[in-house]
Amino acid sequence: MAKVLLLSPPYVDLYGDLSKAAGRYFPLGLGYIASYLRKYGSHDVSMYEPEAQGLSYSAIVSVIKQTQPDVIGITCATPNFSRAIELAKLCKGHSPAKVVMGGVHVSAIPEFVIQTYSDFIDCVVIGEGEHSMLELVNAYQNNASLAGVNGIIYKAGNAVIRNGIRPYIEDMDTIPFPARDLIPQRLFVPNMHNVRYRSCMTILTSRGCPFNCSFCAARIVSGKRYRMHSAQYVLEEMQMLKRDYNARQLIITDDTFTINHSRLEEICRGMIDKRLNLKWFCFSQANTVNREVLTLMKRAGCYSIGFGLESSDAEILKRMGKPIAPAKAKETVTIANSLGIKTQAFYIIGSPGETKEQMEDTLRFSREVNATLAFYNMLVPFPGTKEFDYFFASIPLEEIDWKKFVAVGEDCVIKNSTVSAQEIESMIAKANFLYYTDIRRLLSVLSHIRTFYELANYFQGGIALIKQIGKWIKK
Repeated sequence: MAKVLLLSPPYVDLYGDLSKAAGRYFPLGLGYIASYLRKYGSHDVSMYEPEAQGLSYSAIVSVIKQTQPDVIGITCATPNFSRAIELAKLCKGHSPAKVVMGGVHVSAIPEFVIQTYSDFIDCVVIGEGEHSMLELVNAYQNNASLAGVNGIIYKAGNAVIRNGIRPYIEDMDTIPFPARDLIPQRLFVPNMHNVRYRSCMTILTSRGCPFNCSFCAARIVSGKRYRMHSAQYVLEEMQMLKRDYNARQLIITDDTFTINHSRLEEICRGMIDKRLNLKWFCFSQANTVNREVLTLMKRAGCYSIGFGLESSDAEILKRMGKPIAPAKAKETVTIANSLGIKTQAFYIIGSPGETKEQMEDTLRFSREVNATLAFYNMLVPFPGTKEFDYFFASIPLEEIDWKKFVAVGEDCVIKNSTVSAQEIESMIAKANFLYYTDIRRLLSVLSHIRTFYELANYFQGGIALIKQIGKWIKK
């Protein structure tokens, strides 16, 4: 049995003023790895989310000295990569443990990471982490060769060794529920726009996405093939969350929860029959739901749904790989609105080759769509995406400020765009101002509020957005 310490680096403060509206989420990826190591390796696992738990670096050092781990695993996305590196240095400076890093960012550029940071990172796990981490921990425990561990990259002397590709897990139900018991769940809250009850939990029911959006980095870890937990597994996890953690609300974090209608119907009818009485949010493609499906979802407790509409321009959508038509997107949102579901529409400004006129047309279109909430995102070209290759191919990786690669951030990070970063920020500020100063939309938002906790969070988030709009205008 090996002692394994899992860490998730800070990230919320990277949102700037908008951090007041940002949530703190349980690190599901680490949670799955922790439960997998415990079930299939009988390893002694501890896990910390320093930001949510209020742990300083000195406190983390105390944790390391107390747990005396054999292996330390650190996850990261792009914006908190530099924080992950700081954690890795800290760990190496106070422990002889092997330091392993995983997550979407390092999976996208693993050779660069291991070549640049091998002084304090022993190994990088590429892609889905459960099987690779189990075999890696077992190998470290037995002082065995890493040659047979697929899905990893490491250095042997001066040579960079990249082992074979790790196959994705096909039988998703073999993965135990995330080890939520390792961190107090009361520390985690959703984003302001998804808040209804204080007792809110995140859940992931599938992995992979069959769509091929050019801006999305999620497939780097989860792949393109859609793999699902069975409806029975999902319902059992939901029941457990309500029983053991007093959950009243769920955030379903699947990239697209609504692809498989037979499974979706089985889950929804199960929630109704079992009288779970849970309110939940999910993401969906606009062309994967209809009135019948949305009606059943609402009966099962779906109070809010998010649609990635991205653009009003057919050519831009085609370049993005988005298989939706603007008219269909508008129709779907209209149906959801008519059913009383709080709709959230997401738009991306700054795609390769997108003109200022196309951007402005998308902003006008967003007001026609009339979702309850509209989110105007400046394109963030994450490593591993086509957009990154377009905007950053000529820029050395070591010169990039990853902290600014925030999905809903303060700064436009794209380079060499047909429209300047300052103009894009100005358009985003104007779009938010026009959308949320419309009295009809304010009344629509208010009509969906059901709890004082929800109202308080909207107020706090609104103040944060006003401050951020002011910053963009000053620029």
